[in-house]
Amino acid sequence: MSKRMFVERAGYGDVPAIRRIMEDSEKLARDKDWYVIDNISFLERHVEEEGITLKAVTDGTMAGFLIIRYPKSAEDNLGSYIRLTEEQAMTVAHMESAAVVPGYRGRGIQKLLMDSGEKLLAETEYRYLMGTAHPDNIYSVNNFLKLGYDIVAEDEKYGGLPRYVFCKNI
Repeated sequence: MSKRMFVERAGYGDVPAIRRIMEDSEKLARDKDWYVIDNISFLERHVEEEGITLKAVTDGTMAGFLIIRYPKSAEDNLGSYIRLTEEQAMTVAHMESAAVVPGYRGRGIQKLLMDSGEKLLAETEYRYLMGTAHPDNIYSVNNFLKLGYDIVAEDEKYGGLPRYVFCKNI
């Protein structure tokens, strides 16, 4: 197998594969509270309209993805945790959801996707990168911390599930 991995924008045609990766990740999660899957409509809206989706590809296969969401004035904008003004809240991007195909785990793909997303966002108006992870999901927590995110809160999200809230200012 080739070791060449690259990151590119996902398209609408990638939505079914992304959904399958989400479903597999949910089934394989050590704890069912660690990973919450999104519906097809959400995935489609975040290919272009309300965000972007990146995919990691190797040997013509999607090895993982990252959904970046632009919450703007949505009630669940994580900027509320750091007391941003309304204007600043418009510059929040959520590192919303990431998952890696089981056979490709442990290769730094989630970190690669997040790093690629940050570089892309650095050329936009988005300045506050935020995300959540279950406190016991050491893989996701460590990826956020390695990329320089700070834990700014611990709260219940997604219907009462414990989550750290992360933030990085770029």
